[in-house]
Amino acid sequence: MAERRGFDDRDALLARARQVLALADSAAPDLLEEAIWLHDELESPPTDRPVDAAVALRRWILSRLATAGTAASVGHGLRQQVFSQGVLDIEPGPLRRVWVWEYLGTARFIAFGGSDRALLDEAVAAFRSCLAAARDVPPAGQAAVADHLDQVRCHLAGILGMRYNQDREVMLLPGRLQQVRWAEVRADLTEAIALTEQVAGRRRGPGATRPLPPEWAGVRAHLLTYRWQDTPVGQRRGADIDEALRLLEGLPPPTAEAGSVLTWWGSRSLLANALIARGGPEDLRRAEQLVTEVLDQPETADPLVRAGLLQTLASARMLRAESDRRDSAAATAAARAYDEAYRAGLQGNLRASWDAATQHAGWLRHRGRRRDSARRYGEAFRVLPALTRLQRDRSQKEQVLAQAADVSADCVRELALSADPDDRADAVVVLESARAVLLSEALTPLGSAPGEDDTDALRLARLAGELDRQRRAAMSSAPTGDPARAESTHREYAFLAERLRRRDGIARSLPAAWPDVCSAADSTALVFLVAAADGGAALIVPAGAQAHDAPIGVDLPDLDRQTVRNLLVLLGEADTLRPGERSPRTGETSGRLARRLVEQLWHCAMRPVAAELRGCERAVLLPGGLLGMLPLHAAGMCAASRVDDWWFLMEETVLSYAPGVAVLTAARQAAASAPALLLATEPPPSDSPVGRPDARVELDAVRKLTRVRPWLLSGQEATPERLLRALDECDVLHFAGHAQSLPETPLESGLGCAGGWLSVRDLLARGPGRARTALLCACSTARVGTELPDEAIGLPTALLQAGFGSVLSTQWTVFDNITGPLLTQLYERWDANQDLAEALTGAQRALLRGRGGPVMANPWDWGAFVHTGA
Repeated sequence: MAERRGFDDRDALLARARQVLALADSAAPDLLEEAIWLHDELESPPTDRPVDAAVALRRWILSRLATAGTAASVGHGLRQQVFSQGVLDIEPGPLRRVWVWEYLGTARFIAFGGSDRALLDEAVAAFRSCLAAARDVPPAGQAAVADHLDQVRCHLAGILGMRYNQDREVMLLPGRLQQVRWAEVRADLTEAIALTEQVAGRRRGPGATRPLPPEWAGVRAHLLTYRWQDTPVGQRRGADIDEALRLLEGLPPPTAEAGSVLTWWGSRSLLANALIARGGPEDLRRAEQLVTEVLDQPETADPLVRAGLLQTLASARMLRAESDRRDSAAATAAARAYDEAYRAGLQGNLRASWDAATQHAGWLRHRGRRRDSARRYGEAFRVLPALTRLQRDRSQKEQVLAQAADVSADCVRELALSADPDDRADAVVVLESARAVLLSEALTPLGSAPGEDDTDALRLARLAGELDRQRRAAMSSAPTGDPARAESTHREYAFLAERLRRRDGIARSLPAAWPDVCSAADSTALVFLVAAADGGAALIVPAGAQAHDAPIGVDLPDLDRQTVRNLLVLLGEADTLRPGERSPRTGETSGRLARRLVEQLWHCAMRPVAAELRGCERAVLLPGGLLGMLPLHAAGMCAASRVDDWWFLMEETVLSYAPGVAVLTAARQAAASAPALLLATEPPPSDSPVGRPDARVELDAVRKLTRVRPWLLSGQEATPERLLRALDECDVLHFAGHAQSLPETPLESGLGCAGGWLSVRDLLARGPGRARTALLCACSTARVGTELPDEAIGLPTALLQAGFGSVLSTQWTVFDNITGPLLTQLYERWDANQDLAEALTGAQRALLRGRGGPVMANPWDWGAFVHTGA
C-alpha cells in the first residue's frame, strides 16, 4: 500500500514517521489518519520484534484517540482497544506475528467497508498469514491461543464468503467467463466451508467441552446458503439449506455484552436470506417478517447496515410478487423497499444503491416494463462515478463497468424515445455518467488513488440525485422547483467536482450535471449517439437550451450494435488497401468502399439527425462506444454517378467531436487564449515500409502563416523528450510523421519521433503545458480502443485530458497527395481567424467541390481528418 502515498521504500516510511512524531502537538485531523497509515505500513509484514517507530506511533495514536473522542469510528475503536491492551508490544517471538497479522486483517476489513476490493484481498492475505504464523508458536504456547485462532478461522471464512459472493456476481455478467474461471471462484467457498468444519472438528474430539465461537453458526449458515444457491437445481443437497436454517434458528438471544444485540439482529438477517434462498411461500413471508423486525431496531439505523437489509426485504417481496402475479400489493411494497434501499445507500453504502437500482431494473425488465426498468438503471448510473472512485481494484471495477457498458446504451435508447421530457434529459445524464467513468478508469493507472474515506465522492452522488429531483420539478407541467436552491445545489456540485479533479489530477473526468450540459450547448448543438442491441438513438440538445428544456429524442432503428460492427469491418477493409488496389472479397477500391460506408451511415444514423439539425450551423457529436470510430461527420449521399448530385451533412453544418460534456467544457476553456507560436515537426527518418512522409507542402503552408510565428523542429531533433519539452514552449503543435494506433492497448498508441514513440501514456503523465492546439497529421491518430474500459481513449482524447483544447487528427490512413492540399486550404482559413473546426470543414468543402484546387470528391480523400474539442 505504500506506493499510494508516494513511499517506495522502508527508509522513507521511517523518515516520515519521525516527522509525524515530531509534530506531536499538531491538531491537524489528517495527521492522525496518516499516523495510522504509517503505523500499519511499518508493521506489514510483521516481525518477531516490534519496530521502534511503530511502538512510538501506537502510543501517540492512542493518546490522540483518547483526547479527540474518535472512538465512535469502528476503525478507531479497534485501534483503541488493541493498542491499549498492548498485544502488539508483547515479548519478541512468533506469537507477536500472530497478533499483528490478526490486527492488520481486521483493520483492512474495516477499511474495506463494502467498497474497496483490494482491501478485502489484503484482509484475506493477513488472516491466512496469521494462521500460518501460528504454526511457528512453540507447543507450550499453542493452548493459550487455540480459541483465538478459531475466531480468526471464522473471520477468514466469513471474508472468503464475502469475496466469493462478489466474484459470483462477476460470473453472471456476459463475456466474463474467460476472465474469471468458475473453479477459481469456487475455491474461496470451498476453503471457507473447510475452515468452519475445522473449527467444529476441534470442538468435537474426546473430552472437548469448549463452545464454538459465537460467530461460527452465522458464518457457516451463510456459506451453506451460498453453496445451495449456486448448485444446479437437480443436484442441490437439501441438507445444506436445512442445516443453515437450523443453525440460525438455534442462535441464542442477545446478552448484555457489547455488540451482542447487533450480532443477534445480524443473524436474523442471515436467517431471512436463507429463507429467501429456499423460496417457499411461507419462507418468503417469514423472511419479510424477520427483516421488518430487524429494521425496527435502533442498532440497525446505520446506512451501511440498513441499505443491505432493505435490499433483502425487497428481494423477499419481489419473489412473493413473482409467485403470485395477482399480488399487486407485494409488487408495490417491493418497489418501495428497493427505492428505500437506494436512498439509504446514498448515505454511505453506494454499492447497495447500485445493487438495489440494478436489481429493481432487472425485475421490471423481466416484467416487460422496459421504460420503468430504464429509469431505475438511470438511478444506478447516478452513483457509478462515485462508486468506481471508492473501488481501487481494477478487476473488481470491471464488474460494475461491464454491467454499465452492457445496459447503458439500451437504457439510453429506451429513455430517448420516451414522450416524457424528463426521461430524455435523464438519458443524457446517464450517458455522461457512463462515459465519464469509462474515461476515468481508462486513465486510472496514471491518477492517484482515492482516499479511504472519500466523503466528497459520497456527497457528489447525493448532490447528483438532488439535481435530478430539481430538474424534474423544473420540467414538470406545473413547475414547483426553487430556482435559487437549484442554483445553489449546482454550485456545490461544481465545486466538489472541481475539487476532486484537482485532487486526482487532470487524468480524472467527472460527469456533467444537466445544467452543465445546457451551458455547453450555449452556442452549439450537442448530438449524443448510441447503438443498442435492437437499434440506436440520438439525443439533440439544441443551441441555447435552458435547464427547463428537454433534449430531442431521435429514433435510429437501423443503428444496432451489429450494424456498427459491420460498418467497422467495412472501414477496416478499406484502410488495408493501397491506392487503386481492389478488395479480394468485394472487388471494390478503398474509395468505393468509403462511399458505401458513408451512404450507410447517412441512412441508418445521420439522416434523421440532419432533419432535426436543419439550419444549424455548428454541432458537436458525442458518439458512444464503437460509434466513435466511424466517420459520422462524412455521412451523406454519394451513390449517384454524378458528383454534382452528391451531398454531405458537413456541407451544411460544421461538425466536431467530443468524448463528453465535461471534457468539452474544459477544452473550450483551454482553447480560449490566442496562439502566438506554432511548432511544426519534420518527419524523422523512418524504417516504416511506406517510408518517410513527404510533408513539404504542409510545412510550406505553415511557413506562410501570419497569425502565429512558426518554429520548425527538424526530424532528427524531434525526439520524444524534446517534443515533450517543446509543448511547454509553444501554443500550437503541428506534427507531421507516422503514428501507431493500438486499439487493444490505446494508452500505448502514439506519435513516431526520432529514436522512439511519444505515447498517450507519456502525454497524460506530462499534464497540462502551454500548448493548447494540436494538428496530428499522421495516419489513424483518431482511432480509439475497442475493449472495455479503454474505448474512450485515443490520441485526441488523451491530448484534451492533458490540457489541449482543440485537436485535429485522422481516422484512417492519409496520403501525401491529399494531406498537402487539404492542410494548405485549412491554414489559409485558420490564418484568417477561423477556428480549427471551421477551417477544417471549409477545407473539406473546397476539396469536395474543387474550389481553389483539383476536385477530390470521394469521402475517402477528404473525410479522414476530424476535429475534436473546441
